[in-house]
Amino acid sequence: MKQIITLLFITVALISCTPKEEGASENAHRADSLLKIINSPELAALNKKILDDPNDPLLYNERAKIYLQYKQFEEAISDSKRSLRIDSTNANFYLTEADIFFASNETRNAKDVLEKIVKKFPENTDGLLKLGELYYFVKQYENAFDKINKALKVNENLARAYYLKGNIYKEIGDTTKAISSLETAIEQDNKNYGAFLDLGLIYAVKQNPLAFEYFTNALTINPTSTEALYAKAKLLQDMKRIKEAVEVYTKILTIDPNHNFTIYNLGAIEYGINKNPEKGLEYFTRAINANPKYAEAYFARGACYQELNDKANASADYQMCLQLKPNYEPAVEGLNSIGK
Repeated sequence: MKQIITLLFITVALISCTPKEEGASENAHRADSLLKIINSPELAALNKKILDDPNDPLLYNERAKIYLQYKQFEEAISDSKRSLRIDSTNANFYLTEADIFFASNETRNAKDVLEKIVKKFPENTDGLLKLGELYYFVKQYENAFDKINKALKVNENLARAYYLKGNIYKEIGDTTKAISSLETAIEQDNKNYGAFLDLGLIYAVKQNPLAFEYFTNALTINPTSTEALYAKAKLLQDMKRIKEAVEVYTKILTIDPNHNFTIYNLGAIEYGINKNPEKGLEYFTRAINANPKYAEAYFARGACYQELNDKANASADYQMCLQLKPNYEPAVEGLNSIGK
């Protein structure tokens, strides 16, 4: 995901350092990454071609994409601009520049480049769709629909356009149109992982078994997707098919041992369903180790401690939960119950 509409949860490791240390660490990492790229055979071969033909803009554009792949944005934008200085009539060079700006979080510059593309190349569907996607990200849905529909007037068979429309309809709460657009995206591209996953998520909200079919199709395309596996496992859990859910959660942990939402849900099953607070405590501790800012995991572990009559640790975990998530009602109630 991302797929545009799918929620991605990222665990951030907390490292104590001063801004100066942090900047030095970042610069060292960047230098190390750049050194690896410079020494790569792929870049060496491309550099040789550029030496042989220094006026070929395609070569600079290709090298910009390599730098972009490795998140070396300064080098990427330098080569992108060089390709455009040599040839300003190639829409793909502008698209590369927009991709670099977007990847480096310079969305205003990305928007400026994309608007230049759709003005200079009004039938360039890639430019229209990227600009539509950018408008979608900033929740300017009317502008997003305008660009997407213009792309569809140029080519009515664009799977990506229907996928984007499905994302927007889903976000604004029009489930019927979201389903229709996503199904059309699949008609145009039966390998559209994101469309299958999003349709599964839509049906899963109502615990409609049809969701499993879409999750299966998504996993056929990407068998190791923890997104799709987690969505499937969560639906199984919600439908009280606990044994099957545990099997899928276990599979997720073979792919990503620190998938904290999976670990948390296994803890919830142990504590809430299997009535095993000791085992639940183990899972919630693992979830906290995977993500030290996981407020709900502190609350759940506190509940396990309280069940085991360890009031001191229960109180400490409830308080930690409230530090991370002030006014979290279950933790407030937990603390109050300990005091009684």
